[in-house]
Amino acid sequence: MGINEQLTDRERVELTKKSYEHLQLGDSITIGQYHVGVVCRVEHAKDGMSAFVISNPSEITILFKGSYGIKKGTPQTWRDEWFKTNIPILRAMLSQERRIPSQLKTASTFLNHVINQFRGSRFYIYGHSLGSINAQFALANCTHPEAIAAAYLYEGTNIWLLLTPKERRRVAQMRERIFNYVDIYDPVTLGITETHHMVGKLCYVDSEPMQPIKQHMWGGYQFNPDGSLKLRKIDQAFLAESRSEHKLLSRSGELTDFIEKISSSDEIKKMATEKIDELTKRYPDHKSLVKLAELFKNELLKDEDKWN
Repeated sequence: MGINEQLTDRERVELTKKSYEHLQLGDSITIGQYHVGVVCRVEHAKDGMSAFVISNPSEITILFKGSYGIKKGTPQTWRDEWFKTNIPILRAMLSQERRIPSQLKTASTFLNHVINQFRGSRFYIYGHSLGSINAQFALANCTHPEAIAAAYLYEGTNIWLLLTPKERRRVAQMRERIFNYVDIYDPVTLGITETHHMVGKLCYVDSEPMQPIKQHMWGGYQFNPDGSLKLRKIDQAFLAESRSEHKLLSRSGELTDFIEKISSSDEIKKMATEKIDELTKRYPDHKSLVKLAELFKNELLKDEDKWN
């Protein structure tokens, strides 16, 4: 049994968090009692896609870095991770048009290159938030799906709607090896409408609502004494959220316009204080829109002056 397969759920989350650290070539990565390997490649693409390759004699681990987030973002990370990637993905989903941001394509090329570089190895993929999104698209375009031993994806927007039939068939081949963790109270986990219309198997996290950024950064995750994550079976809360996602994605016109406008930094404050309030009052049954409103209003405006 490989090292990655021996890790507990809690340890896999800790390993994924390493993607937010400034890892360097040669860094030794140890999680608990397990030596995962040594960082052998650090990728920081021009479009903002970042990933780390960790190798040991028996397996390769790839960490796709997520967004630095609203509170910790810089002008560059906002441009590369939010304005050029996260928000365009949401806009594409709302308009139901296939518009794939550069980072996703770069992640796909990167994964295939690493697999070719380490032919014969078993690959373990991790990603949180934007890292999950990049990993989803990379897996959908993986030229050697048999090389993927497992993928652990956390709190990423479901990009199933943006995939071609060929890409959907590709991830379907790996479905039992892709574990997609979803906290329905996380504002970023949009697009979860049906459990069979997503990349990988749904792992429905047993969570409770809390402050949005904390929620997104695994704040609602609860672990058993043995390190296993507490999960739920599909319940009424999930079904209600799913229905809300359907409504959000089906009413594209005005919401797409809203997303277009918040992509411009000089419109953020005005849109967050006026347009969000207007839309949430008009569509009070849209839980997904309420989640977005809470995320932007409570966190975005706090840090707006950092780069103005």
